[in-house]
Amino acid sequence: MKSNLRRSFEFILLTLALPMALAAQQPARMRLHLDPATTEIHFTLKDTLHTVRGTFHMKSGDIDFNTQTGEAKGLIEVETSSGVSGNDSRDGKMKRDYLEVPKFPVATFEAQKVTGFSSAPGAQKVTVAGVFTLHGGSHPLTLEFAVTHDGALVNATTSFKIPYVAWGIKDPSIPFVRVEKEVAVDIVAKGNLQTVP
Repeated sequence: MKSNLRRSFEFILLTLALPMALAAQQPARMRLHLDPATTEIHFTLKDTLHTVRGTFHMKSGDIDFNTQTGEAKGLIEVETSSGVSGNDSRDGKMKRDYLEVPKFPVATFEAQKVTGFSSAPGAQKVTVAGVFTLHGGSHPLTLEFAVTHDGALVNATTSFKIPYVAWGIKDPSIPFVRVEKEVAVDIVAKGNLQTVP
């Protein structure tokens, strides 16, 4: 009887201790540094005549996050003056009349929560929630990333749409040429991951 009780007690202790031991093996605090030189930001905007494709340049990107609580803090900055689509006249008008670059030189994404990340190397789906600020207005935004990493090097991709007209940017449509009210954004990000002591 005592032997059975002892085995039951040991089993309970093991059941309680195993999750804690596994959690202890997982680094809780991580830091992600995105490389501006290798991170790509592509945009696509359609109208009734053709499709405009171009890129923007990321100025900086650093996020600290806790893998257990999901709490995150960090900022990704994009230079609005860096937008190019292969047409100088169109790009100049975009920056001057719509993005108003002198007044709003950067667009930012402030990360507040990261979920789904595992420190174990491999492929995973990661959700990053935060606030996107564009043209002086701040808007909640949740991004779904496809992530692969080897514990140090990270590759991440995501796609989303920005309802720029609803967010306060002028509609570039003119008579007989209607422009979509959302711009599609595709990001291919690369960076370095490290554990924060």
